[in-house]
Amino acid sequence: MKTVLKMAWMNVLLSYRVRIAFFFTFIFPMMFFFIYFSLFAKGHPQTVEALMGPLISCSVISNALFGLSVQLVTMRERDMLRRYHLAPLSPATMVGSRLLSNYLLFMPLVVVQFLLAIWIYKMPVQGSLWALAVIFSLGYLALGAIGLVVAGIVDTVQEATVWNQILFFGLLFLTGTTLPLASLPVFIQHLALFMPPTLMILGSAGVMLGGQGFSQNMPEIVGLLLITVSCVGLGVALFRWEKEEKTTRRSRMQAALALIPLIVVGIWLNYSPSFQKVNQQYLAASSQAYQR
Repeated sequence: MKTVLKMAWMNVLLSYRVRIAFFFTFIFPMMFFFIYFSLFAKGHPQTVEALMGPLISCSVISNALFGLSVQLVTMRERDMLRRYHLAPLSPATMVGSRLLSNYLLFMPLVVVQFLLAIWIYKMPVQGSLWALAVIFSLGYLALGAIGLVVAGIVDTVQEATVWNQILFFGLLFLTGTTLPLASLPVFIQHLALFMPPTLMILGSAGVMLGGQGFSQNMPEIVGLLLITVSCVGLGVALFRWEKEEKTTRRSRMQAALALIPLIVVGIWLNYSPSFQKVNQQYLAASSQAYQR
């Protein structure tokens, strides 16, 4: 664990030395933050409160897929991972350190945006902030873990870009990130519960709009945790040091196992009366906020 923490911190320091990386990690999301709330929320405090979850979800999807998955494939394609392989490092250490470093780079952005929303747009704060932090953290880790699985089954950066683009737009339009869940067809609302961003949006909205805490959002937290643990394990199993080591049919079959926790969580939440009842308040409140 100590090795993972040291490597993660080293990756954080190296990232801030690259100007373009700092721009897309911090500057660009901050520009999008002001544009998003000025155009769509029009500075209305309650609307900002309702749109905060989808805004963070959009940033998480982009950062976790393109910032982590493509990053690992690029390092492998350029033989950068081969240098690490010469050291006494395991795939778990390498994967864990990259996921942790990207998380440490991303979460300060969430904190800054949250504080600016309160200060500039007078966004009201309800519910447990600790529960909100856990939900956003697990949402990022779950999507980052899915990105690790993608990195393990592709051979080139071009392949990684294609797969991540498909995932990006699918998650963007089917999870309530761009459109409120209540306005989507019923079939899409049920399908959305199979995807981590939806759980993050529902959980964060339950806290911010409904004043909820850990107990009311335990289904989302457990679901995101299950997806994170299983997909990180698959990411470690599929990790490759050398670009000459191509992916196999067996590896792709193993990657399909990542669908199992998504399916289990989705079926559980779709057939859970208590979960459906708790989140009806969010669906109504978010729809009203979008109509302002």
